[in-house]
Amino acid sequence: MTKEKMLGALYGAAVGDALGAPTELRTTNQILETFGGYVKEYTLAPKDTFARDYPAGTITDDFSMSYYLMQAIIEHEGNFTEEIAQQAIINWGADDYYFDKFAGPTTRAAIENMKQGLPTDVDPFGLINYSGLATNGGAMKTIPLALLANGDLEKALEYTIWMCKPTHFNSNAISAAAAICCAATHALTESATLESIVAAAVWGAEKGREYGEQQQHISVGVDIAYKIQEAVKIGGQAASFEHLLSETADKVGTNFLVQESIPAVFSLLAGTEGNTMLGIYAAVNVGGDTDTIASMLGGILGGFNGSQSIPQKYIHDMEKVNTTLPLQSTIETFVALCSSR
Repeated sequence: MTKEKMLGALYGAAVGDALGAPTELRTTNQILETFGGYVKEYTLAPKDTFARDYPAGTITDDFSMSYYLMQAIIEHEGNFTEEIAQQAIINWGADDYYFDKFAGPTTRAAIENMKQGLPTDVDPFGLINYSGLATNGGAMKTIPLALLANGDLEKALEYTIWMCKPTHFNSNAISAAAAICCAATHALTESATLESIVAAAVWGAEKGREYGEQQQHISVGVDIAYKIQEAVKIGGQAASFEHLLSETADKVGTNFLVQESIPAVFSLLAGTEGNTMLGIYAAVNVGGDTDTIASMLGGILGGFNGSQSIPQKYIHDMEKVNTTLPLQSTIETFVALCSSR
């Protein structure tokens, strides 16, 4: 891993999150109607989105949770365990600026249980399976773990499981999170290609699902590994940017449930041929859970192409707006820590 690739992964995830916040929940056509065209700059969020009333360029739960994860790992001198993951999540839950506005239903419920000393690894309704908890809140915060894994997919899988256990302990959520983390881990290596990044994602998805099922934390849903491979075919066959967005939204899906949003990342990766900013723009405008899809894809492609693939203006403006978090110093410290391992 080079410093430029590590910075690219983290800033790609942050910029994607901030760019995608205003377009969340809408379809592509609604995005075009609301904003007068495709969104490619930081934009104020409409009143009917989660980011309403916050400045343009604000990060959401996606990268603010990654920030607290990095801080926890820094405080523990590069070590990471399930307990450290849980503490990072609790610390994020105490940040009213980001938690109150952006917390997803699965993470919010888990944090409330943690605060009360209640278990987080049981279905809240006492049902046999965990299908309602197969959301992408585990996957969206795995990019820092990719740096920590230092090219080792087995470690990326292990870290992902620890990250998911406090909030997203079910077969599909772990499968999806492992797909993103393993893809991002491999993207940081010098030998990575788009094909090998997808292969790493498929491997992670298979292993993550296997682990969840072995632990009897099963969520009913389609095979994420299979859907990633099908999504790559769909995105790779798109005839234009507009066609890529419509094919991904209509045939892959962009919902916050993992069987849609995680495969969507790889449809857009294939359709934009691995270009960092074109991939982020596609994710921002594809509709649905745009901030999370853009953050995950930005983390993978930023790591693949390096920080030079992200215009400095996006990074500067995003850091300037999110004044409650020392993003630049934390990112630089975390990169230095991962470089020394």
